[in-house]
Amino acid sequence: MGRKELIKIIAETYFKYLQSLDFNNEYFMAGAREGKRKFLANLHIYLINMTQPRGWKDRRYSTDYITINALEILRNKSCAGLVYEHIVPKTKYIQEVCEHRAREKTLTIEFIITQLDRYLWTATITEKENERLNNFAMPDDWDLKNIMARYEEAGIELVIHNKDYMLKKGVIL
Repeated sequence: MGRKELIKIIAETYFKYLQSLDFNNEYFMAGAREGKRKFLANLHIYLINMTQPRGWKDRRYSTDYITINALEILRNKSCAGLVYEHIVPKTKYIQEVCEHRAREKTLTIEFIITQLDRYLWTATITEKENERLNNFAMPDDWDLKNIMARYEEAGIELVIHNKDYMLKKGVIL
């Protein structure tokens, strides 16, 4: 499953989910709070895990980007001391804007696709690297385009997560 198909499935499912919420019912929304917060991440991880090789299902193996230090740990088939991170905090830049539009009855699948395509990127980093990262916000002067701004501000270099280490002699383990 490619990124475009993944984004489409997430967008359609998230749209249906948000349309099902009764935003005007205080009790309903209180009960839905935790599920609403975790819906996107859980669905994304579920779909990504469907494409991961057997024995490599942990979400930290599935990310789009990674640090060199984290990659060395994963290559040894370990996840100890590693953190799965959304490169752009999903709450503010995906969830809140989509929920606002859902409440206003102006949400479309196309809008969700745009937000996901721009901002739904993940990284695997070490716990030490994570300590340097602002986990809740992009830099104040963020241009809404450079998704790496938070990592650059923290001095953390991400590279594309090449997952070739999951293959053995061209055969998925």
